Parts: sequence; structure tokens; C-alpha cells
Amino acid sequence: MDHNKLYLPGLNGIRAVAAITVLFGHMWAPFGNWGVTPPWNIPWPDGPVTTFFVISGFLITYLLMNEIGKTNDVSIPKFYMRRILRIWPLYYTYLALALLATWLFHDEINNAAWFYTFFSGNISHAIGLGIIPLFHFWSLGVEEQYYLWYPWMVKYSKKRVLSFVTILFVCWFVAKLAAYIFLGKGLTYRILGVTQFDCMMLGAMGAIMYYRKTEWFCKLCSNRFVAIVSWGLFFTSGLYADFIPSPVRNEFIAFISLLVIMAGLLRKPILENRVMNYLGQISYGIYVIHPLLLYVLTRLIRPTDYLSNDVASVVIFITMTILTIVLACLSYKFFEMPFLRLKSKFSVVQSTNSKE
Repeated sequence: MDHNKLYLPGLNGIRAVAAITVLFGHMWAPFGNWGVTPPWNIPWPDGPVTTFFVISGFLITYLLMNEIGKTNDVSIPKFYMRRILRIWPLYYTYLALALLATWLFHDEINNAAWFYTFFSGNISHAIGLGIIPLFHFWSLGVEEQYYLWYPWMVKYSKKRVLSFVTILFVCWFVAKLAAYIFLGKGLTYRILGVTQFDCMMLGAMGAIMYYRKTEWFCKLCSNRFVAIVSWGLFFTSGLYADFIPSPVRNEFIAFISLLVIMAGLLRKPILENRVMNYLGQISYGIYVIHPLLLYVLTRLIRPTDYLSNDVASVVIFITMTILTIVLACLSYKFFEMPFLRLKSKFSVVQSTNSKE
């Protein structure tokens, strides 16, 4: 690792858990229906996409705070170039391949294609409009919409940024609760619930306090008991999340995710090893690529035609995991990496997602 570059230990491991959890969950989702019933019911960590949002809010904010500390400003053009070079190449390549596959298998290509093209998949998701191998693009729409306004707010608030972020968190959360109480689970609540800006704001609040070394916050997050409880709640969330009322479930998972991030930074990061670090590095590819792989294979292969249900479940589980990781690895090394090297030229604060 280049010691002149900023590295946050533990983030890759948490990214890896979130990405693999999404993959495992989607294997049995409607668009990944193999015609089998897995003989196990493993309570994977709940809300992996919410965890991604918290990581994003934390990391983006921490880098912006470091940029302000270095230059007393935020370079908006460089910020957008970094985000474009990280997100857009794989996003639009996958979008084209997914639409092609949908057309080849004679499935419907509806108006949701326009939502996905302009990073508004969260809106189409909320109104129940989608294209099968692109359903997961709702979260990337949330990310891109966050980038539209967030760096501007940080740039022009600076010393008051924590107050602004806290107010935004409270306002979004209260608006969602009000929509649920007064309007029910209608369109307003669905849009506010899917567009988890409050969870990203929670990650941002943590980043600002960590950057400023806020005493009470760092003391709380470095407490051994708090760390143990946080990790326990993080890994066992699949057992209890359904018992948390839906209007506050994402926020609870976001809070636990933030505590886990902080435990990794202020204490020993328990997921810091070569395997988890690498899976975290390629987690964007794992998340983006796997639905198309599921979509194609479920239309070409029916394992239950020649395997028992239980054997087919194990074969699917192992094969899909390996294929997804291999494709994500190839994408990262041969497709994404050239853009990432170019991205570093627009970095005011040099950072790395590799410990070595």
C-alpha cells in the first residue's frame, strides 16, 4: 500500500459481505427462479443495500472533508469526473447487455428503460415498473441522485456541514414517517423509502465526526462492548429484521452498519484479510453483473431436469457464486481498472481501496 494514500481499514470486508449477501438473496428471487427449493434457510444479514448506502455516504463525505482540509474547497468538476469514471463505464455497458438479453429472450422492454438510462431506477421501482435483469439498478439511481446535490452542499456549508447533514437526515426520516402515518404505503412513502438519503446522511454524519475526532462519538464507537454488540446485530440481522417496523427498519440497519464501520476504524477490523479485501474491491462488479448471469442461465438451464432438488440447490449455489466472482474479477482487472487509473488523476485527496 502507498502510505501517502488514504486507506480506511475494514470497509472492503463490509462491502464484500453486503455484495455476497445480495448475490445469495437474488439466487432465489423471482428473476433467479431455477425451479428449485433450497433445503436450507440461512438468515443472511438484512439490508445489504442499505449498508452500501451507509458506506457510500461515509466514504464520500470523509474524502470531501479531507479535501476541504487540504484546499479549503471542494472541486465539483473533479468530484463528478471521479464518480463518472467509477460508475458509468460498467453501468452503461451492463445496461446495453441487459437490454439486448431481454430482447433476445423476448421479454418486455418497457418505459423503465428510460428510467435506467437516466439513473432513475428508484422511481420506476417505486411505481412498480421494471425490466427483469435491471431491477437492482434502483440503488445506483439513488447513488447518482445523491451525487447531484451533496458535494454542492458540502462545498458551501463547510464548517456547518454536520448541522446541515443532521437536519437533512431528520427531515427525510420524519417525512417518510409522516407519509406512512397519514398516506399509508402509497407512492410518496415508497419513493421516500426506496430513496434512502437519510441512511446516506447517517453515514455522512459518522464521517464528519470521525474526521473531526468528536470525542463522545469516537469514545462510544471504540468501546469494546459496543463493537461486539454491533457486529453481533450486523451478522444476525436476518433473524430479527422482520420484527422491526418497516418505516424504521432501514434506519436501524444503517445505524448498525455505521457502528460496524467505526469499529473497524477505531478497533481491529475483523473482516480485514486478503480474501475479504479483494471481494470488497470487486464488489461493484459482483453487485452489477450477477442479475444478468442469473437471467440468462435460468432461461437456458433447468437443473431439476437431471438433478434432485437438494443437489441442484447446492450446485446452483456454488456455481453461481464462482461464476459471478470470476466475471467480477475479469471486469475489475480488464475493464474497470483503466478507468480507475484515470480517475486517480482527478483526485485531490489520493485514496486507495487496497491495503497492499
